[in-house]
Amino acid sequence: MGISDRLFGGRGRHSSTAAKQPPLRNNTSSDSAPDNEGPASAFMGRHFEGLGDVWSAFFPGGSREYVEMLQALFEKSVARGPVMHRKDGSSVLLLESPSAGGISIHSHIIMEQGKADFVGGYPAFEGLPVEALIEQAHIWSNGISGVVAVRDIRMQTPLTFFLSGFFQHVPQLQFGTRATFQTAAMAFSLRKAERAEVEVEKGTAAYDAALKAFLRAYPHKKAGDFHPEELSFHGKGAMLPTEVVGVWFFQGPVLAVEQVEFMERRFFRLLTFFSGSGERSIRGFLYAAEHVLKGYVPQVGDDMCGTVWLQGSMDTYPGEGRELV
Repeated sequence: MGISDRLFGGRGRHSSTAAKQPPLRNNTSSDSAPDNEGPASAFMGRHFEGLGDVWSAFFPGGSREYVEMLQALFEKSVARGPVMHRKDGSSVLLLESPSAGGISIHSHIIMEQGKADFVGGYPAFEGLPVEALIEQAHIWSNGISGVVAVRDIRMQTPLTFFLSGFFQHVPQLQFGTRATFQTAAMAFSLRKAERAEVEVEKGTAAYDAALKAFLRAYPHKKAGDFHPEELSFHGKGAMLPTEVVGVWFFQGPVLAVEQVEFMERRFFRLLTFFSGSGERSIRGFLYAAEHVLKGYVPQVGDDMCGTVWLQGSMDTYPGEGRELV
């Protein structure tokens, strides 16, 4: 169930962000940092920076299609959230396109000496709330985007995801504090599950994560005592890590189906369990573009499986305690 290195276009390099924001308290990492992949890291897998396959899963034409519609996007977009002022005199702001069906596009703009430069963007999704404990954050080399590792408060489920508006929320990403994240996922691939069992294979990121969880639960036992078997996930949600941070192998039930349109493209918005079932679950929205489904039409009651990109967002700005609009 591994994901190849090409997913995010290679490893990024770390550079510091010279912004008028307080630093994180020892919970940041870079791709060159040894704790990235060591036992002390909250991240499972390697960091890959870039959104090539994200755009391929969003638009049939991938990033090329996104770039071709930039001008039309900018004409309809509005600035959202606080501006980041950097020591070099430049400023970073986020533009948001009009939302439809819980989907929008965020674009990053750098302003310097009266000039505006587009430096990238990503699809953004409406999610459902998850209260979590922040364990670690990783800033991308552009000093603007990043990923966060958290642990769900109720079920102690570890999650790592791309954080929408990362540069605007850096002061809120303090190690050991609680925060509510709106979580959603976008499918890189999705199909009806032919079987309800998932086998955890030795040597995979999923096996390593399951082993860590086992040793935490049974501190008196050793790694040799861990003997995973096939687990049934019929009607349940499960997210198993791949070797790429923020990308997960997913299996879960279809609880509700909604077809939505965004920029004349059809998407399915599926309510599902990301983890568990019933009252002991993490619910979320899974978005899947029609071209990714390859003819599969999700139905309520289906068990589905595939590979997904997990995204989180926050409803408040740092220090303001008000909802984003």
